[in-house]
Amino acid sequence: MSFSLHVNQLFTRFNKEFTHFILSIRKFYKSTILLLNNKSYVRVVKMIKKFFKKINEQEQLFIENELNLKPEIYDYLNAVVKLDSSGNIISCNQIFLNRFGFNEQDLKNPFFDLLLKDTSSKVNNYFENAISGKTQIFNAVGFPKKGKPIDLKMILIPIKSKTSKEVYVILKDNTDLQKQEKKLNQFIKMREAFDEVDYICSFYYDAINDFLYFSKQIADMLQINPQSTFTPSFNHFLRYVHPEDRERLRDTLQTALNKKTGFEIEYRLIRQDQTFCLVKEQTGILLDKKGNLEGLVGFIQDITDHTISSEVLKKEKQMNILYDNPDVGIWSLDIQRGRYLDISNGVNYITGYTIDDFNNGLQWSSLIHPEDLQTYLSNQPKLATGNIIKHQYRIKHKNGSYRWLQDYVIPELDNNGNMVRLFGLISDITEQKALEEKISFMANYDTLTKLPNRYKFIETLDLLIDQYADTNNKFAVLKLDIDGFKYVNDTLGNQAGDELLILFSNRIQKHLTSKDMLARRGGDEFMILIETIESIEALKILINKMIEGMNKPFNLNGYQLYITASIGISTYPENGLTSLELMRNANLALHQSVKGGKNNYSILSHSSSIQSYKDYSIARDLKKAVENKEMTLYFQPRVNAKTNRIIGAEALIRWNHPEWGLVSPSEFLTIAEENGLITEIDDWVLNEVCRQIRNWKNNSINVVPISINISAVHFLIPNWPNKVATIIQETGIQADDIEFEITESTILSNSEVVKNSIFSLKELGIKISLDDFGTGFSSLSYLTQFPFDLIKIDKSFIRNMHQSDRDLHLTKSIIYMAKGLKLRVVAEGVETVKQLKILQDEDCHEIQGYLFSQPVPLNEFKLLLQKKVLPPVDAEQKAKQSKRRHYRLNFPSPLEADMELVSIAGRRMKLGVSKVLIEDISIGGLRFISNLKLPTRGDVIYQFKSEILGEFITLKGSIVWKEEVNEDLMEYGIEFNINTMERASLSTLLDSFNILLNNGTSLPPYRKVSVAKSQYFK
Repeated sequence: MSFSLHVNQLFTRFNKEFTHFILSIRKFYKSTILLLNNKSYVRVVKMIKKFFKKINEQEQLFIENELNLKPEIYDYLNAVVKLDSSGNIISCNQIFLNRFGFNEQDLKNPFFDLLLKDTSSKVNNYFENAISGKTQIFNAVGFPKKGKPIDLKMILIPIKSKTSKEVYVILKDNTDLQKQEKKLNQFIKMREAFDEVDYICSFYYDAINDFLYFSKQIADMLQINPQSTFTPSFNHFLRYVHPEDRERLRDTLQTALNKKTGFEIEYRLIRQDQTFCLVKEQTGILLDKKGNLEGLVGFIQDITDHTISSEVLKKEKQMNILYDNPDVGIWSLDIQRGRYLDISNGVNYITGYTIDDFNNGLQWSSLIHPEDLQTYLSNQPKLATGNIIKHQYRIKHKNGSYRWLQDYVIPELDNNGNMVRLFGLISDITEQKALEEKISFMANYDTLTKLPNRYKFIETLDLLIDQYADTNNKFAVLKLDIDGFKYVNDTLGNQAGDELLILFSNRIQKHLTSKDMLARRGGDEFMILIETIESIEALKILINKMIEGMNKPFNLNGYQLYITASIGISTYPENGLTSLELMRNANLALHQSVKGGKNNYSILSHSSSIQSYKDYSIARDLKKAVENKEMTLYFQPRVNAKTNRIIGAEALIRWNHPEWGLVSPSEFLTIAEENGLITEIDDWVLNEVCRQIRNWKNNSINVVPISINISAVHFLIPNWPNKVATIIQETGIQADDIEFEITESTILSNSEVVKNSIFSLKELGIKISLDDFGTGFSSLSYLTQFPFDLIKIDKSFIRNMHQSDRDLHLTKSIIYMAKGLKLRVVAEGVETVKQLKILQDEDCHEIQGYLFSQPVPLNEFKLLLQKKVLPPVDAEQKAKQSKRRHYRLNFPSPLEADMELVSIAGRRMKLGVSKVLIEDISIGGLRFISNLKLPTRGDVIYQFKSEILGEFITLKGSIVWKEEVNEDLMEYGIEFNINTMERASLSTLLDSFNILLNNGTSLPPYRKVSVAKSQYFK
């Protein structure tokens, strides 16, 4: 090998390693350092030197900041000891004990006697100054229990306390800093030496920002002003390249950037005097630790004159310094002879093996960790094509320990393109890897359960979305909440709660495959990523196994705890194409699961049922609905329980959905809270109600107070009461024209902030009512803390009080207690005269429910206001009027049927079935009960499947009318869409059933449902 080529190759290796070193310093100390042109290089060197000079000044601030870090990082970085005013040890961290070998018995000795074996006046002065409140920094020699003395930097930081004077002692090993400074000075000397070689120009190409940075030799090559800054873009640099060579250089660079490989090329530069300069460019690629492209680094050599300057010979001796560096290993291998030509001392230091070991048969690949070997071998073919390899892997040291290496390998090809030699540079990055792994773990994993955290979960989720983008594969996202976890924490303590979280996660993990991921979001919330699902049914089987696995008790500190979980599930791609959509919809499904009761799950899959598809489309369309103002207001009156006179009303928002018709707030407000739209919706309701009250007054219509439901978010907004006051003033109404309803969950969010807002609203003259009273945990205490005017008894108590003594007594107790506290009581969900009579007997003040009126639109409510008094209409006594032309068969007990939404506006839907109850049927249609809120549209086709007299029937039709039975159930009329033959077959079947029904002693066979309708759909 020619001496010129040898120097060039050494320069390439040096230049790359130097750049790597600079970048490492930049990343580690969070400084922005780039290797620019020669002037910039000088600035970089000065900056780094300044860094080492001033690092002592920054040491105190850095250490003080560390005192606030998490213990995991704190323990990893420093040895720390806490002293009392007498210099005795109060406490220390584990790193202090490990580094100096002391035990608990040793810590009973005075600190300075133990570590420094020095009680001189100088040390005492430092300590006394620290006790007096002044931070002290000084150097000293520490004596471990075993081993050599250590050169230490000691920082004494006083702790401010009213009761005692204490001092933190931070012990810093000076050795590492001195090594780094020495290593940097070596690199600076080598770089300065190479800067004196006239015919070689080093450069760095910033591929992200498209800028080239050259050393000073570029000015001689191009004959340009050396004093001017030359940092051109690549296209600008091409102006100096011979026109015949430009396209070739452009293509070579582009290929290198695309393939992330280095290259070697010869081309001509045009000098300022229009003469040509033949140059040879050699480059290597620079990647960050994630494998992303940063740029290119390399050199341009003027090969016009092949005579090597004698000046280079003078620099050869300085190159030996790099070879003797123990932190960097350099080697060269003759491929044809299979022998190592050179191995530096650094290789021996890093691996434990000498050049003789390798030349006597030791294969480098035999040192590589088995887990890294395949990747290493797969990279080797790149060398044969002239590509430089840069990779990281582990090797086994001669002493048996494993070490992480950063490895650069540069091939040399002959004129025929055959590889003749390899040149390599290795560095030991074991400590760097250990720190990276610890920091990475803390950034991506939960320290308690050791599970991935939310950020790691979302990162994995995003990768899976990209992987499945162009496939038919499906996966599921699950969100889990432990039911009643707060109770465990409050009764058994936080430590018991932590242990339960670990046991819970371990039990869930048993049901997952190695490809699935269980993560902890925080608190008692967990997330699961099921990487592959074959079907919704298969997913249900897995989830049921998880729930069944919770049936066994958790043994915790001598207690047997029975724990359940609520689970919400979204699926890809049905419920979203981004991690945000999938997480949001899983959370929505969790809310539905919690609403359905504990130890339950809900799958938000629009193919699983009509309701799931509706939930999905509502979540998809809500933001657009708010923007397009698709919301409208309905009003439900509140009447005086004795006189039936309207004395108030509740404003209830409805969404006029283009596909589903009117959508109730219970179906979309939870989604609005998740999407951050709830404040915008509440503001619209408030403004609309105030505006409408003003219109009624202007038209001399009797006005009653209108109550508005306000979400918890509003009470956390600064100065929100002031905004309410402005709206009242601008619309020209009175404060007592409106009332605000809040739930217990609102108070739980931040009781002090909510309390302040409520008192401010009360000062304005607005009445406050507590909604859904009796469903929370601490309602009684809130009645004494907050200035409520009304309480609204939850409809769940009202509905069952004439059937359940428990609910009856609870309702009576609430009314009695409220009257004692001088609070007005509103009974919600009153539907029957029986319920009304009980409430009147107990002197309940106000009634709200379907007995007097369901929620009605604005125009109908105006008519009710004009009537002033509403008569009760008992739903149980309503006579159903026939809406059919044909004779109908009334079932003694409802007929259960499977309903499927077949198509919408001609668009075929593939959804699961929903259970409904058919009350009567004719050859023209049927009437059914459901808890689904469905639109009245002729272009929405439903299919019903059931069984009568042992015969399976399938009927299709569309909804032509609907009525609200109560707040939970709807009644629908279906008009069939069947042919003559199907109609005749149905007529024969119904006639046969009717004959058996009228003449038989027992009911004919059919899918009969005997339980009450409300219980069936519960």
